Amino acid sequence: MNAIRPIALAAALLVSTSAFAENLVVNGSLTGAIINNGVPTGWTIFEGTPDTMDAHNNVGVTGQLRFGATPTASTDGGTWVGLGAYGSYMERFGQTLTGLQVGQQYTVSWEAGNFGYTYGAVSYLGSNAISVQLDGLSIGSGDQISLGSSWYNQSLTFVASASSQQLSFILASPTQKAYMSIDGISVQTTAVPEPGTWALMGLGLCGVIAAARRRA
Repeated sequence: MNAIRPIALAAALLVSTSAFAENLVVNGSLTGAIINNGVPTGWTIFEGTPDTMDAHNNVGVTGQLRFGATPTASTDGGTWVGLGAYGSYMERFGQTLTGLQVGQQYTVSWEAGNFGYTYGAVSYLGSNAISVQLDGLSIGSGDQISLGSSWYNQSLTFVASASSQQLSFILASPTQKAYMSIDGISVQTTAVPEPGTWALMGLGLCGVIAAARRRA
């Protein structure tokens, strides 16, 4: 019984250090009704006409299956937002993040897919990437993704310059005629444990090692 206690303590401490991470994004799952020219609750359209859709409803139109590639559900599941780009026409949406700590580094992550749209002479099947903006300025882009049925995990880091900043998403290249999907958005930071917490973790791990030696 004594050998179990330090193991449990160490496990609990390790779990507690990962529990500091909090998603600052409202409705990062992009859960909402299927709608053309509309985004889920918590989000705002800044440019163009983004759409809320799923694998059975393309460009936010109920029952429309005009994907260029067979879509699959993201890890997050449910609905997602579609973003198009063609020349000067771009679609961008986002929300204002609050509770940021100035000087703190954050990670913004999301899932990206490129299922495209095609109907007759209309064709949005090009490769593209999703760009992330803070207060209207790009902080970088995810991977260039070609037309296909898969979702890809993407992430970027940024350092907060204010306690409140506008986060938005747009396709990276206006010259690539494409229609991409985004889901599972999060903005998180993991706090560094206090010195006392590190000390407790060290004691717990030492107990694990000692218990293992006694059993051997």
